[in-house]
Amino acid sequence: MADRFAVTAPATMGFAPSSVASRGAIILNKLLALITRGFLDASSYRLNFIGTYFGGVLYVVFYALLARFIGKPPAGVQAYGDYFTYLLIGSTFVRYLSLGMKHFSRELEKQMVAGTIEPLVATATSPAFALLGVSAWILVEGVLVMLLELAVGVFVFKADLARANWPAAIALAVLTLVALNSWGVISAAFVVVFKRADPLNWFVDLTAFIFCGVYFPVTLLPIWLRVVSYALPLTYAIEGLRGALMQGRTLGESGTHALILIAFDLLLIPTSIAAFRYALAYTRRTGSLGHY
Repeated sequence: MADRFAVTAPATMGFAPSSVASRGAIILNKLLALITRGFLDASSYRLNFIGTYFGGVLYVVFYALLARFIGKPPAGVQAYGDYFTYLLIGSTFVRYLSLGMKHFSRELEKQMVAGTIEPLVATATSPAFALLGVSAWILVEGVLVMLLELAVGVFVFKADLARANWPAAIALAVLTLVALNSWGVISAAFVVVFKRADPLNWFVDLTAFIFCGVYFPVTLLPIWLRVVSYALPLTYAIEGLRGALMQGRTLGESGTHALILIAFDLLLIPTSIAAFRYALAYTRRTGSLGHY
């Protein structure tokens, strides 16, 4: 099984390294190889593969029915528009953006169980790239599922994105991905050292759907619970994305959300780098990378 999904040599991926951009081409080749490997692995389990996309469509159907059942937009939603679009944006983006928090550690743990981590690290690839790159396909697939859900929401259930400011939305999504992927790297470092998934992973879904405003504005929460909401980057991401996609706000008009997300990035990026370096140093010292 490991041979079937092995990462091929960079030269086979179709990018001939040049004297100017050889390193970038090699990195891109390896990234494409890891994405291809992830796709082949995922698609070999056909029911799960199809279920991922079918499940995304079912989410959209559920939110359309929920919005129809509720009827008039609840308090705090009217400023954005209709409730279905409000739910669609919140759910679609929060499930994608939270991928980085959960799937680095989950995919790394899965590869450790399969025994494919050590062969990857033994190649001419940096250990950090080999260990984290196994999740590349998960992030790509997340984009595909997100686009499918948005397409079904717009073309089938008439979600209103007529005023959407896509450049601002993409910028906010990137800022959020950086923060949450940094958290995901910290989770992956936990797996490298302790060989078990980050015990806080279960907390991600709970906080995202209750405290980050997926179903309702966080202003409806009691004041003492809003403290939790405003300590989470996803809260600012969802509010900013809804403003950009439903109200057409520019990045400047969402400046507060962007600045807070940048602050999370500046905090989590160095923390994640330090944590993963420690994890790699620990496995080199103990020789425990292949243990599980």
